[in-house]
Amino acid sequence: MTKLPCEIVQDLLPLYIDKLTSDVSNAEIESHVAECPTCQGLLETMKKDEAGAFSPREAAAEKKQIDFLKKYRSRVKVIALAVILSVIVLILGVLVTRTYLIGEKSEYGKVTYSIEVVGKDVHVTAIPVDGKDAVSELKFEESSDGFLWITSCIVKESPFHQGMKMATYTLTSDEPLTMIFADEERAILWEDGETILDQTWRVWGTKIMYVGDMSSDIRVAGALELQDKIGAFTNEIETEKEPYGWTIIFSEPLDKKLEKYYRSEMRKAGYEMIALVRNLDHVTFRYTIDGEEFEETYFAEEATKGFGQDVKDCWTSVKLFQDYVRWIDTI
Repeated sequence: MTKLPCEIVQDLLPLYIDKLTSDVSNAEIESHVAECPTCQGLLETMKKDEAGAFSPREAAAEKKQIDFLKKYRSRVKVIALAVILSVIVLILGVLVTRTYLIGEKSEYGKVTYSIEVVGKDVHVTAIPVDGKDAVSELKFEESSDGFLWITSCIVKESPFHQGMKMATYTLTSDEPLTMIFADEERAILWEDGETILDQTWRVWGTKIMYVGDMSSDIRVAGALELQDKIGAFTNEIETEKEPYGWTIIFSEPLDKKLEKYYRSEMRKAGYEMIALVRNLDHVTFRYTIDGEEFEETYFAEEATKGFGQDVKDCWTSVKLFQDYVRWIDTI
């Protein structure tokens, strides 16, 4: 076997002392040292230097420094843990405060309102729709031209806030109050002395200028709940020339036992559609009962005559539209 030269063995000795060489290298180094006085002497010298690298004082100082670093590292861990826990507590505190104390601005539909206006005082009662919620605060913003905006803040019910919230706002403007709005959607709650029903606002809010935009037309029909009340349907729109019309064709035969109910719902929906679509002149319903086809058509002119006022005026006033719907219910 070829013996390692002294230069290579001497290069490997520091690794050998630190026990970083392999078993094969160890065997070669030990075999060479056993036969080489020079390398053997160098190995013994290196071992002595390793053993005596630190004096007792230096060793004690080294130990002290190591202990300090260990304590410092432990202290850093404790501080880091404390910071993390503090952040968690802060986040939880913010969440609890927002959820149970301050809340967030309500979306329309999550709160119902009762409005009473007596002179300059506006009395408001806000009741959350979800029984697990509570109204924490009512905010008022008044304009100089007779408008009042109400914003409610919703929280989860707790000992701090429970259920409804009542408040009174005293008007400061000299202009007479004409309209009260609610929440960020600016839903109209009150107009010219009359409380606006939630359903009235939801339907009136779908009004459009022109028949012919099918997505908007379907939104109007959806607000009137035609499919739920009568059945599935398709649409035909007459927009090539005036007068413009809208035809609703029910897909399935209707039950003869409910014919009176269906006719009443068609009449109501037809008249409301005429008021909600600005340029719409007439609405036609086609349906089948016991194999026989029927057609009912409602015109803007006859609605205006019966109501006593141009039904197209309803497009600009939700209060007037509410009066119009009441008239429809009486015919």
